[in-house]
Amino acid sequence: MMAARSMNQQDMADVLGVTRPAVSQKFSGKHPWSLDDIEKASEFFNVNPEALVAGHGFEPWTSGL
Repeated sequence: MMAARSMNQQDMADVLGVTRPAVSQKFSGKHPWSLDDIEKASEFFNVNPEALVAGHGFEPWTSGL
C-alpha cells in the first residue's frame, strides 16, 4: 500500500505520529504494531484494519463462527 502511494517510512511515521526509527522497528518486527497504529493506518489507506493484519498471525474472533 505504501509503494502504491510512493510513501517512505518517514511518511508513515507522520501518519502514525511517531518517529521514522519507530516505524523501522515496527516493519522489522522489533517493536509491535499497536491497535492505535493499525487504526490510524487503516483510516489513512481507507481500508478495514483486517486488511492490514490478514496473514500476519491475526485471526478475527468471528472466524470460528
